[in-house]
Amino acid sequence: MDKRLSLIQRILNGEIYRSEQVSKHYWLVGVVSVFFFVSVLMGFISEWQYVRIQALQKELQDARNEELTISSELASSTRQSAVARELKERGSRIKESNKPVIYIK
Repeated sequence: MDKRLSLIQRILNGEIYRSEQVSKHYWLVGVVSVFFFVSVLMGFISEWQYVRIQALQKELQDARNEELTISSELASSTRQSAVARELKERGSRIKESNKPVIYIK
């Protein structure tokens, strides 16, 4: 118990850091500190990239939905009945043909 108390006192006093045995390994503490800092930094970077990917995926989904909406509106506005209705509203004299379409081979 006395040894344990003595070790704690040496750590709190800072005496242990001045001993020859510990001072040989200061470089190791520095390397471990650098690796710890880099590890934490990479965690923050990966979390930021994950958030950015989620935002871009949402933006992509919104763009896809908008494209589907526009293409369906375009498809419905170019139907023959929609074109005929639009021409009639504008007062055009063009009429629908009653003759079947002739295919040239």
